Amino acid sequence: MAAAVRGALKKAARERSTTSWSRLRRQLGSALSHHLHPDDQVAVLAQVDAHTPAGEPLLTVLVAATDSSSVSVFQRVASQLGRTVPDDTQAARSQWQTDALHLQQIYRYK
Repeated sequence: MAAAVRGALKKAARERSTTSWSRLRRQLGSALSHHLHPDDQVAVLAQVDAHTPAGEPLLTVLVAATDSSSVSVFQRVASQLGRTVPDDTQAARSQWQTDALHLQQIYRYK
């Protein structure tokens, strides 16, 4: 499941877009469980970003940047992977939007 989500997030980055869990479910079909508990979302996204280089934003940011229900999920993934996230939701959202733009530049030609 993590490999499918990682591929979908890379595709979103290349297309200069963000995504949501509902969009990922439509895009991935049976490769993604219809309903993932937030704990399961954290586990999947932690696997997605387990090998993301320290100098790059987490691919997970492409979900958090537009899906307000994913705020706590992203914070938990980032914490689990040793990344810092602002405690203030507005500051965090601003950082995620900046990180999403950075990812889109990174994956533009990959």
